[in-house]
Amino acid sequence: MRAMLTPIVALAITIFLVQVARRVAPAVGLIDSPCARKSHEGEIPLVGGIAIFGSLFVGMAFGDLFVDHWPFLAAASLLVMVGIWDDVSGVSPPVRLVVQSLALLIIAAVGGVYLEDLGNIFPAIGVLTLGWMAIPFTVFAGVGAINAFNLSDGVDGVCGTLALVALAGLGVAAGMAGKTSELLLIATLIGGVVGFLVFNVRVPQRRQASVFLGDAGSYLLGLSVMYLAIRLSQGPERAIQPVTALWFCMLPLLDTIGVLLRRLRRGRSPFNPDREHIHHVFLLAKFSVTATWIGLMLVAVLGAAFGWLGVVAGIPESVMFAGFLIISVAYYGMFTRVWKALTFLSRSINRRALAKIDRRVSVDRRQQSEIYYVDGIPKERRSGLERRRNGGDRRNGEDDVRATIGKLEQGQNDSLPDDQDQAARVGAESAAGKRAVYN
Repeated sequence: MRAMLTPIVALAITIFLVQVARRVAPAVGLIDSPCARKSHEGEIPLVGGIAIFGSLFVGMAFGDLFVDHWPFLAAASLLVMVGIWDDVSGVSPPVRLVVQSLALLIIAAVGGVYLEDLGNIFPAIGVLTLGWMAIPFTVFAGVGAINAFNLSDGVDGVCGTLALVALAGLGVAAGMAGKTSELLLIATLIGGVVGFLVFNVRVPQRRQASVFLGDAGSYLLGLSVMYLAIRLSQGPERAIQPVTALWFCMLPLLDTIGVLLRRLRRGRSPFNPDREHIHHVFLLAKFSVTATWIGLMLVAVLGAAFGWLGVVAGIPESVMFAGFLIISVAYYGMFTRVWKALTFLSRSINRRALAKIDRRVSVDRRQQSEIYYVDGIPKERRSGLERRRNGGDRRNGEDDVRATIGKLEQGQNDSLPDDQDQAARVGAESAAGKRAVYN
């Protein structure tokens, strides 16, 4: 009965806390404003993570889980506090990494939850034990998992849904293995995530999310999935093999590794944000936000289902690990090429779009002036006499394009899709160079 009531309690608490926190968020600066890399409209409260954490605390009290999982709660509290700080004023990448590492050390060194082995992924050597590398490797892998979920938080509903898929897979494993304590904790987290998604997923009556997860939430979800995956994949009574957890988290892991490799290959810092994640590829390919969310959810479900297929069918761990590596290489190669192709097409389309200016809109060219459009904004064409009065300056068209570029840089261009800001800027600069737009 408690296992059934726990997610319901967590869901109700999350909905209640979201309603309260979203009204307080503007006063404390917990809001996300639009910019060149963000396509939402208006200021959105960053309170999803706070609400999920509140429901987690209540759910753990309701399920009497503090004794078994207090190191996890301590680590989660630390990450949520730093995440709130990051959401309000920003935290440098080195500070984030240090705090994330400290949180994982609490779980590993204090709570005793760490990766003792990676399973039998190399048949020639048997079970790959980590020995003295166990805790350092756990910290390294945990930091990667936390940031993988953080980087997936770029489109409404995606990060919460990917975490939900991973938690569902882990929950089934815990239930089948009789891990009651882990199952109750998973049920609490699932209730909190579902309560958050009620406000974060787009529906016909709502054009965009009404609240965002925030760094506090993405850190919390990444840590939770990592913690539970270790708890269920280690020890003599493990519920799953370590490689199965990779499949449960397939999409955020593949996307993060691919993006970091592309940045490093170009000589850029891996911490510099860009718009080359898989959700950006979907948007650049003209998928809607809802279609992108559904598509990524289906991919994540397929990954988790294949992981469970390996468990049910008894597929050797080495085969499952080899399959994951093959998919990783294929994913990197495919999406690197897809991104280049879509970027080229988008730039070409926007270059032509910016060069198209209607010079004959219902007004004879011999008249004193006429109306044409630049970037969707009506402009008045000046006669030769008016230009001479202004010193004969014929470069106003270039000024218009430069103004367009300035608006793009400030995230204010509403005439083009937000996911094509960079491509539109290239088209505008080309038009300015060729003086294709002039008065």
